[in-house]
Amino acid sequence: MADVFLSYAREDAARAEQVARGLAESGVDVFWDNEIPPGTTWADYIEQKLTQCKALIVLWSEHSTKSQWVREEARMGRDKGVLIPAMIDACQAPFGFGEVQAANLAGWNGDKDDPNWRRFVEAVVRFAQAAPQQPAPVQPVAAVAPSSSAQAAAAPARKGPPVWVWIAGAVAALVVVAIGLAAIGGKNTPQQQAVAGQPQAAAGAPQPPPQQGGVDYQQQILDRLGQVEQAFVAQGFQQIAAPVSGQLPQGQFASVPVNLQVGGDYRIIGVCDNDCSDLDLVLYDENNNVISQDNLTDATPIVSVAPQWTGAFTVNAVMHNCTVQPCYYALVLYGRPAQQ
Repeated sequence: MADVFLSYAREDAARAEQVARGLAESGVDVFWDNEIPPGTTWADYIEQKLTQCKALIVLWSEHSTKSQWVREEARMGRDKGVLIPAMIDACQAPFGFGEVQAANLAGWNGDKDDPNWRRFVEAVVRFAQAAPQQPAPVQPVAAVAPSSSAQAAAAPARKGPPVWVWIAGAVAALVVVAIGLAAIGGKNTPQQQAVAGQPQAAAGAPQPPPQQGGVDYQQQILDRLGQVEQAFVAQGFQQIAAPVSGQLPQGQFASVPVNLQVGGDYRIIGVCDNDCSDLDLVLYDENNNVISQDNLTDATPIVSVAPQWTGAFTVNAVMHNCTVQPCYYALVLYGRPAQQ
């Protein structure tokens, strides 16, 4: 079993190999995913390695800081207390990772006597020789129904079923998301947008997505969710709440309250349709302090939190870029026991 897991972006494979070989020459057993045996399920194998490793090295670069896969692996290492970040170019670590001191390997050329490399190896060896930690048990958690913010009143959010349950596995999770998004239809006309916040005869009635000749916004959201969900399931996360969906014009936001429990490790995924290229998420505690946020320019933001207390939190979905307004969005809550 490898003691050290190496996380990196595909574009940095050459640098990752250089680091892995240098550590191996120093007596460190390193796993990086080019070693996955033929016929082995990628997700299961990665999950096993992430769970068993004593240290998780993340190589931060211009490419990896934008990779949701690398960021999620780094979050797992950080939450377990085994993260060792290393900068391999002049980038900055993503939001939420700056508090962990990073090794500077930006100028490292393979010289084993380089002072920065030697300090890095010493840190890795210390982690690799430490005793493994075991996760603590946690009870299932629940979320509460969503509510729209005053600024998003012109584009009211639509909530999913009021009963929140544990959903096991990626297939079941996607089925529930599809049900929760069933009310998504076509874009509103300008006249419909102008009165979107006013009572109408069939305002709450679900409407099927457009068929032939139209645009299936529900499928667009499901496709984007599927791109990130596999990584969560591989790491032991389960969907624990029905999705919250709605629509937002550019420049507006919607607030969704959620109850979280101490001992839980949570991820909130945001997705939006193909007309949206920039959706942000900001998580606040009950005192309106920012706990976590994802303000990268992408359509699949992710915020993470391992709360130190049980209580009410609020996540804001902020629509920054929507070319055909309003844009549909959905939020999905995942959780697992916090890694100790």
